[in-house]
Amino acid sequence: MSDTHRQAADQHELAAHAHRTAAEHNEKGKNELGNWHLERAMEYSDHAYKLAKEAHSKSGQIQSLEPTPVLHDTEPVYQNHNRAAELHDRAADAHRIAQKNEQGGELTGDEHSRRALHLSQAADNLTKAIALGSGVTTFAHDEIAALAYELWQARGCPYGSSEEDWLHAESELRARIPKR
Repeated sequence: MSDTHRQAADQHELAAHAHRTAAEHNEKGKNELGNWHLERAMEYSDHAYKLAKEAHSKSGQIQSLEPTPVLHDTEPVYQNHNRAAELHDRAADAHRIAQKNEQGGELTGDEHSRRALHLSQAADNLTKAIALGSGVTTFAHDEIAALAYELWQARGCPYGSSEEDWLHAESELRARIPKR
């Protein structure tokens, strides 16, 4: 379980970095680049939240959590990205604390795991709210992974092409969206 917390923390850190990069681009008026980084944040956030649920469910105390994201429509989008990045950082820290407590055998590991899951869900919800407000269409990590795997198999399973297949899968999924 502690490895799953570590993986979730890593994904949250990637999401936070993607949000900060999106904020920089949005602040400079480069919204297309900002949206590209927002899409990356969505993927990392989605994956982190799934890992958080998996890690916490292994503790036997899974429960439904529904934190409400706070999206401020009146503020520039880059400020919402900065809020999301901070929330992802807090979630990553909580996962790292949960991981340490599990390794040390402390009795408080389940509470730390619950807090990490709560922060993961809040971060994921805020990321999704920003994407929706920015008009960015997102895909679940599993959806991209499944298509990337199909594309890799169709190409004869070549070694060392995972990033190429992933990017091609993203492009193909975007191309399937009807234009407005």
